[in-house]
Amino acid sequence: MVCARPPEYDVVTHCIRLSKSQTDRRPVRAIAFDLDSTLTRPYLDFTRLRAQLDLPEGDILHWADSLPPRQRAEAFATIEAFEQDGVDHVAWNDGAQETLAALQARGLPVAIITRNSRASLTAVCAHLGIRVDVLIAREDATPKPDPACVRLASVRLGVRVETLLMVGDFRHDTEAGRAAGAMTILLTNGRTPTWTVEADLVIHRLPELLTYMEKE
Repeated sequence: MVCARPPEYDVVTHCIRLSKSQTDRRPVRAIAFDLDSTLTRPYLDFTRLRAQLDLPEGDILHWADSLPPRQRAEAFATIEAFEQDGVDHVAWNDGAQETLAALQARGLPVAIITRNSRASLTAVCAHLGIRVDVLIAREDATPKPDPACVRLASVRLGVRVETLLMVGDFRHDTEAGRAAGAMTILLTNGRTPTWTVEADLVIHRLPELLTYMEKE
């Protein structure tokens, strides 16, 4: 669900330490989270989805969108069934509910940016009782790693993109954030990334984010 935020809302400015140094601080006026394996526990098996689509590599959504109409419809039906399975088995990621609540209690506007469909996104929010200011699904803007979805989130949140913090568990999240000009945090969920990490900060569990946030 989306909480409407009045246009006159006075956004509270926080800072984030991007290293252990007390001098390496940047202002944060809003936070955008990825959904799967960030706010929700890791569950979706993309290797299985790729096998179903017979697509061993490459961007799944970009590939599906480029297909002729009939094959495109079949591919997206498979993707949507995969996402529905995620909805059926959804649960909060470790410490995510408490982290989200703590950030909102501090007055920070929050968005969720996902490559999932809007139907899947709203269903997950309904199941878990998630209420945030802005929801961005793949129907709303070109999905991550394209920066358009991050820029759209900053516009809808009413903040400059350079003061938006993008948090996610995969390279698509940090690539989209960096390309948009936002700050980025990679959440590893305790796993070693298999790609070269380019993020402003790396955390292993979501509650670690709170230890880097400071009210200005």
